Amino acid sequence: MSHIDLGLYLIRKRQQELEVVEISDWTTTDVPACGMSWENAYKVYAPCMLTKYKHWVALMIDLVKCEIKVYDSMVSLIPDEILKEDLAPLSITIPNLLNTMDFYEESFYANDCSIDWWCLWPIKRVDVPQQSNQGDCGMFVLKYIELLSAEIPLATCTSQNMPFFRYMMIKLVLGISNLKLMQLSNIKVMK
Repeated sequence: MSHIDLGLYLIRKRQQELEVVEISDWTTTDVPACGMSWENAYKVYAPCMLTKYKHWVALMIDLVKCEIKVYDSMVSLIPDEILKEDLAPLSITIPNLLNTMDFYEESFYANDCSIDWWCLWPIKRVDVPQQSNQGDCGMFVLKYIELLSAEIPLATCTSQNMPFFRYMMIKLVLGISNLKLMQLSNIKVMK
């Protein structure tokens, strides 16, 4: 399991355990215990590796508006036209996949679709907080998906907060207490 898969699994699991957060608007392809079925979803959040650039972006696939939104933490890396060209196969594949599984006949949101599902879906880059170094794109993707799926604004998703988010992810992955983690890593926490 890759670090992105593990991070997304832990986000889903934590959101399921929190009563305040309702995860009724996103899905995964394998429907683990903390996921949901396709028929009940209207948004799909997915990490996407642009291998040519070795760069992660987050995708929000809106099954009602029939569009794909790209959350890119480093827009200066890939020009808009190239990004859309690289993701263009999704704008064909996703509608065909949904048609194959009769999504628009069986889905609760079928009548709300804003365009004809068989048209090419537009790909739109969203204005989001940007990373200030070369290595944070994976963590930004995890935080974008976590916050968007919980309908929380992305304002806290900044380069300054990435060390804290990484710390919390390590804690979550290892399942250990703050004190034990500080002892293991010699991290000094300010009071």
